[in-house]
Amino acid sequence: MTQHLATLPTSRDAAASRRGRNLRRVGIVALSVLVVAALAGLLGPRAATTAASGGGYELTVRHAQITRPSIPIPLEISVRRDGGFDGPVTLSIDKDLLDRADFNDWYPNPDGETSGPDRLEYEFSPPAGEVLHIMLDARTAPGQLPSSGRYTVAVVDQDVVMVEADFRMTVLP
Repeated sequence: MTQHLATLPTSRDAAASRRGRNLRRVGIVALSVLVVAALAGLLGPRAATTAASGGGYELTVRHAQITRPSIPIPLEISVRRDGGFDGPVTLSIDKDLLDRADFNDWYPNPDGETSGPDRLEYEFSPPAGEVLHIMLDARTAPGQLPSSGRYTVAVVDQDVVMVEADFRMTVLP
């Protein structure tokens, strides 16, 4: 004679069955929403452009809005001034932003660099025309923890902030 081993509880009431079924449904819906969001590109890297003007300057910053560790991030800065530039152009960038990135190179390279407690200032030779376009070859530094922060890029003329662009960058796991 064979012995039967039960694999289910002998007594399962209707409320426990409903609760289990509903929890499975919630889990399936949550997983489906996550998959649809990923397929729609809502969870991946995203870039944005922030623009500001003031003091005779127009500042445009193309930056990563959402990123992940160890992937390339866009950081392009354009400074425009009607009539061109009288002298060197100084950009002030939050130190925290630069700490979050692993930079390979600037295009063009700055002529000078000054470090402060919260900001770094980079001096560039004036371009021949009315626009200075700077690209930074960078990626989000490896090992970044998920976070979100606000950062500022500013044009400085003789220690006076002429225009600044504020933006947010979120690092996802």
